[in-house]
Amino acid sequence: MQSIERMPKTEPETVAQLVSNLPRLLEGLDIVKVERQYGVSGYRADLLIEVRLGRLRKTLVVEVKTLGEPRLALQTIAQIRESAKRVKNGYPVFAAGYVTEATRRLCREANVGYVDLLGNVYLQFGTVLVDRMAQASGKLERRGVKQLLAPKATRVLRALLVAPREPARISDLAQRCSMSPAGVYWVVRLLEAKGYVERDPAKRVVLVKPKELLDAWASAWSMPKNTWTNYFSFEKTPETVIKRVAELGARQDLRYALTLMAGASLVAPFVRYEDVWVYVAGAEEQWVKGLDLRPVDGGGNLILVKPYDDGVFMDLQEFEGVKVVSNVQLYVDLYNYAARGREQAEFLRARRIGY
Repeated sequence: MQSIERMPKTEPETVAQLVSNLPRLLEGLDIVKVERQYGVSGYRADLLIEVRLGRLRKTLVVEVKTLGEPRLALQTIAQIRESAKRVKNGYPVFAAGYVTEATRRLCREANVGYVDLLGNVYLQFGTVLVDRMAQASGKLERRGVKQLLAPKATRVLRALLVAPREPARISDLAQRCSMSPAGVYWVVRLLEAKGYVERDPAKRVVLVKPKELLDAWASAWSMPKNTWTNYFSFEKTPETVIKRVAELGARQDLRYALTLMAGASLVAPFVRYEDVWVYVAGAEEQWVKGLDLRPVDGGGNLILVKPYDDGVFMDLQEFEGVKVVSNVQLYVDLYNYAARGREQAEFLRARRIGY
């Protein structure tokens, strides 16, 4: 099996490695002939691979890309289908060093085969069905998500998801996210490769799959990526705890924002709650002293959260003087929260997010 760390860097390298690995990748089929750089009637293919199974013969018309992300696949699928029509007994196949899960789905929907160096293979023609998934695929998928969920990278996700219909320039995103243009550009390239964003004629970034991007972020996120401390407040109800937090924050100009059920109770109430989770910036001592809090090992009614990145304070909302994280951040925090978080998250999404 191809090592994840040794994926080819260019298309010629990818073609060469695919050819040398064909006996492994097309195991079960007889490889009759391999032809490179085939062109006919204005159409081309990187490889023509004639295969045989018993009396059945087929010519795989293969277009090769270094990256197997959806953006590249979408541009290639229509082309390779047309090329295959011009080859006798042709069957279109998309190939890459690694074909992502999203791209595999696109290929299947378009009746196009795929193959990659890890060993992901799908071919369906006549009585032939080859459908194999490489074990290392999951590791690469998680790596891609991990890059997008790097602390500062999520600022770009927030900026786009909060205003999904507004095209944005790299410079504008950099200013909104308090990041360098180079850092934003790197994140945008990742989002482009995965098909979440496109560029309009003015080179502005356009979020084309907000639902899918929010789903990917939420499913891979959980509150334990932050750090927090449980405290006991002498206030009798969650509502009075929230009131005291807001009063202290305003009086001492402290940076904070409610999240989880406490935040949702002000934005789109659905689930009852007992504890109040609050993102805070800076030292906790001001909060502990100002609210007369007592640290506890567990079961506190006020939890002060030090965020993994200050991006959680982007696009704050305010309800009767109480600051709450953006709807996008609130949804992501709630999604994997054990105490009925998923129910509250979906209610919030339906009522306030809308995609």
